[in-house]
Amino acid sequence: MNKPRLKIRLTPAAEQAARSGHPWIFADRIKSINREGDTGELAVVYDRSDRFLGTGLYDPHSPIRLRLLHVGAPVTIDEFWWIQRFRAAMAKRDGLFGPETNGYRLINGESDGLPGLILDRYADTCVIKIYTTIWLPWLEDLLRWISTTASPAPLNIVLRLSRNIQGHAGDHFARQDGTVLYGSLTTPAVIFCENGKRFEADVIKGQKTGFFLDQRENRQRVSLLARSRDVLNVFSHSGGFSVYAAVAGARSTTDVDISPLALEEARCNMELNAVPQSCKHQWIKADAFEWLSGHDGRYDILIIDPPSLARRAAEK
Repeated sequence: MNKPRLKIRLTPAAEQAARSGHPWIFADRIKSINREGDTGELAVVYDRSDRFLGTGLYDPHSPIRLRLLHVGAPVTIDEFWWIQRFRAAMAKRDGLFGPETNGYRLINGESDGLPGLILDRYADTCVIKIYTTIWLPWLEDLLRWISTTASPAPLNIVLRLSRNIQGHAGDHFARQDGTVLYGSLTTPAVIFCENGKRFEADVIKGQKTGFFLDQRENRQRVSLLARSRDVLNVFSHSGGFSVYAAVAGARSTTDVDISPLALEEARCNMELNAVPQSCKHQWIKADAFEWLSGHDGRYDILIIDPPSLARRAAEK
């Protein structure tokens, strides 16, 4: 027997927030619901006058109970609607990157009307990163929509899961972080280009989707300043800033990171690029705070891009 359509009514404050563009509905902002919904189920939202307000994906396990896909006049959420939503996101990136850059973000979650969903491209490989369980029942559909709308179509598609949903994904959907959903990727290291520089992205186990693509413009800014300078890169991770500085003609680069794996990635990324022999490189395995407090060297450019240090608001 088919279940009745999941129907939700909101508090007045939540109605106003939704109409103003906020994509999240919290559990305590739901005034009534006709039944308990399933993970990723499409729900229709009504206002206090029983008029259609919008449509979203339901998450019974999260305080963010509903993530809105559409607000306004009624629409049919079907295959055509999904394809158009994905094409609209891809179209925003048209013309932004030339052949010298084939690593970039294709879908940016809430900003593209696809809440909790990230899609990054690294050359011929795409990486899906999901931050909410609502997308787990839709993974086969996601593969189809991505293959249909991404140009060129990816040869490989990899799934990455936010840490907070990995347990639920494994227990209820048999999905694991770092799974190759499509294609025949034989190595976790995918080489891509960014502003003419070559980098490796570990799309299987690397942080985020494999590389910090959001720092592209900052890396380019460093390259404009680095010529004949001594550059210190603290919390260097895979050394992207140092590569840009070295290629631009820095006198020296020094990477400091506590992870030996990150420093090995940094060495590899330096070797992938045509770096002037006059630039000296140093990779230091150390706790950045301890190293800085005990080091009295002088540098022309200091780059500090630390990881998240506070896990909860109370720790800030």
